[in-house]
Amino acid sequence: MPRRLIFPILLCLLPTIAAAQALRGPTLAAASSFGQGLPEGLLAKTLETGIDDLRDELFWYRTEDTAGDFVFDDPMTLYPDALEQAGARLSLLVNNGHAGYDDGDTPYSAAAVAGFGRHAAAVVQRFPATRSVEVGNEFNSQMFISGPLKDQDLAARARAYVALLKSVRDQVGAIDPTVRIIGGGVHSIPVAYLKQLVDLGAAEMMDSIALHPYDTPIELIAAQIAVMRRLPGLADMPVEITEFGSESRETASADMVRGYCQMALSGVTRMVWYPLNDRGDGYVPLIDGSLAPTAAYDTYAYLRAEFEGARVQDAAPDPFTRACLFEGRKLILWGMPRKLTLLSDAVTLRDTTGAPLETREAMLSEGDPLILTSETPLVEGRDYVLAPQEVIADSYFQFTYPDGSEGAAMDPLSRSMRDRNGTHPLQTMPGQSGPGRPWTPWLGTPENGDLRLLSRVMLPVGSPDWPVEILHAFTAPEAMTLKVDASFDTVAEDGRVDVTLSAANQPVRTWKDANTVPIEDDTLRLSAGETVEIAVSPAAGSDDNLTRYRITLRKAPYKAP
Repeated sequence: MPRRLIFPILLCLLPTIAAAQALRGPTLAAASSFGQGLPEGLLAKTLETGIDDLRDELFWYRTEDTAGDFVFDDPMTLYPDALEQAGARLSLLVNNGHAGYDDGDTPYSAAAVAGFGRHAAAVVQRFPATRSVEVGNEFNSQMFISGPLKDQDLAARARAYVALLKSVRDQVGAIDPTVRIIGGGVHSIPVAYLKQLVDLGAAEMMDSIALHPYDTPIELIAAQIAVMRRLPGLADMPVEITEFGSESRETASADMVRGYCQMALSGVTRMVWYPLNDRGDGYVPLIDGSLAPTAAYDTYAYLRAEFEGARVQDAAPDPFTRACLFEGRKLILWGMPRKLTLLSDAVTLRDTTGAPLETREAMLSEGDPLILTSETPLVEGRDYVLAPQEVIADSYFQFTYPDGSEGAAMDPLSRSMRDRNGTHPLQTMPGQSGPGRPWTPWLGTPENGDLRLLSRVMLPVGSPDWPVEILHAFTAPEAMTLKVDASFDTVAEDGRVDVTLSAANQPVRTWKDANTVPIEDDTLRLSAGETVEIAVSPAAGSDDNLTRYRITLRKAPYKAP
């Protein structure tokens, strides 16, 4: 039963359901484009390879004729019949207009909005393979919007979207209430824009929400979805990642596995790989132009066979390692480099396509996951062992989005801004809160919307009259020797920043008017309670100061001063 039909019942059952709910590996699907064209042999090859959940379109302008009747009479409007015959499913994407309404622009008039929903209902009625309808494709962006809506603000965009969502929900629901309505349809994880949708009642009109987290580093997917879930209407909303892909053939398989793990731990129910076949936009397909499955497909098939629907738990041994343990005996593992050694002959080490690796030792890396499998439950220390973790703080792996509540997990690398009024902790800011703001959650202050800190880039702002620093600080819990590795690189060639490394309230090194600042193995001795700080501010006269950064602290053998 769709979520929107059982929501009132859920309100009185939530504690019981939450206690019984278990995280599972998401269902895998693929983003096809049969509604745009049918390359010879591609549909047959797709079904032959077992890809049976497809996100695709039947364009409204192809299906409704000038008399207002719906006609399905050409290959690009009849392909769902082949899906039904093969037992495959269609997730219908509806986003485009029709020349007979609003000049073909994104629908906004009452007649066009009604026609938009009527088209979706007609497809559902004609093609039983249609098991879900996804309303809108990146509606919060400029790419897929046309006409008057394109120049209106996000509030107007949100109102227009909710009208379309309601039209689809009402008319599809009248035809088949079991068809899932997928709402949101957003690029990135724009929490501020999503709040506008929720405030307009969108959450009650959908069974799940669609996200395209292209701007989210893979290791931050779970953290950013958690920020979205702070919105009351989306706290328990099923999430579907209806576009996720990679632009690198070398890393596509690794990206898929890392993303799958993070989505599984986020409660994502469905992950759609983009694209099925080459779209000419640089994203790595599952099937290439010669109809041969790619290495990405090999990974896709492996995940489907071994991980889809499997119970999963977070098995990360520390904040600098990501790990998903499926069914207690299949472990996906990656993170900051250190050695992994297998101790049991019953454990097999595999690559991201599932192929066995002929080795008993390997190095963890930040980008290429290792997979350990066993017929019996895996136990760290008995079946495998990781070398000791030397890292004690890292700006990327430990990037957090504080919620302001007491008792919230503390980030050991505190992040704040400092000006003449003092030091102020950075707060979680919602994505797409206005023009020129990031589309994902970020850290900043309500008073200064330009200053921002993300997991890999920062934008320091300020002036000679009012200097402002972005500050990272670590306080030693005991006497220790630290090794500091950090880098700061301005994105623009003419960007310049000032960087100061301090320990125990004393400057250690300062870089002025620099576009590249490397800090490599700087060793600092700290007593318990003393703090190491790295402050970054814009150099005098520099305006374009977006800066890539990374800060890593390692504990070295203690040497007394």
